[in-house]
Amino acid sequence: MSRIACIVFFALLVVPCISNAETIDVQIKGVDDDAKTTKQQDYKEAVLFAKLDDGLYLGEFDSPQKSPICNYPITILKIDPKFYSFKLLSASEHDGKKRTTKQWCKKFGLIAAINTSMYREDKASTGYMKNYKHLNNTAINPKFGAFMAFNPANSSVPLVQIIDRYHQDWKNLITVYNTVIQNYRMITLAGENAWKKKTEEKIYSTAAIGIDRSGKVLFIFSRAPYSTHDFNDILLALPINLKNAVYVEGGPEATLYVKAGDTDREWVGSYETYFNEYDDNKSAWHIPNIIGIAKRKQGS
Repeated sequence: MSRIACIVFFALLVVPCISNAETIDVQIKGVDDDAKTTKQQDYKEAVLFAKLDDGLYLGEFDSPQKSPICNYPITILKIDPKFYSFKLLSASEHDGKKRTTKQWCKKFGLIAAINTSMYREDKASTGYMKNYKHLNNTAINPKFGAFMAFNPANSSVPLVQIIDRYHQDWKNLITVYNTVIQNYRMITLAGENAWKKKTEEKIYSTAAIGIDRSGKVLFIFSRAPYSTHDFNDILLALPINLKNAVYVEGGPEATLYVKAGDTDREWVGSYETYFNEYDDNKSAWHIPNIIGIAKRKQGS
């Protein structure tokens, strides 16, 4: 059994047994993020995530809801922006080539990567996307309710945030960031499911990105397919302190790669209603756009 699996199994057994009034002294791995919390919450985080490096944690969670097709744990890479910078890499800005997340990481010296967004046949993102002076897609997609933004131009805003079109002054906020990617909103800034339940829903393997309430970024992956509405409910039920989240890709194109500590692994999606209705994909697809992370230099 892997280290991560052991940690999650232990957490499932132990955490529900801890009362709110009980005080437990534990050695917390990682760096204090100055967020006001309790020893109980610190204990849960220490148990549920395995530390890969300073500011970098990997966890796998059993879903409280079973998929009708197959069952796999939900994988979450938790990233502290104080330790890691975020990079948007696109075929349109570089050599025009699609790559797997692992190949993108290897070529550009990244530690981890996930899908940036869905994309068109011309490899451009389906929503607005810019990276400094490079404009991949200049059009605001009226159906997409959120923007992931990083590389701020000044210190007046967080290092990374998911901007909610319906709860924030998004038109001004996106001008303060050098990198902006528009996507479907999954979880609103108010911490609510942004998707309504439908009678008949498509289901997908899913890649998503979230922000927790301490400001850490979550790269989220589920090979097991769910409707987006149900997957949102699942994420809100997990003990990950989720603030808000966006959908970045589904089906066999959904992918996550991590190379840190003893971990060197690429997770790949498979099932997508009407497209690939099988849990049979074993290979990472080549994709034109990724979000990756690299270690910050001290003092940067």
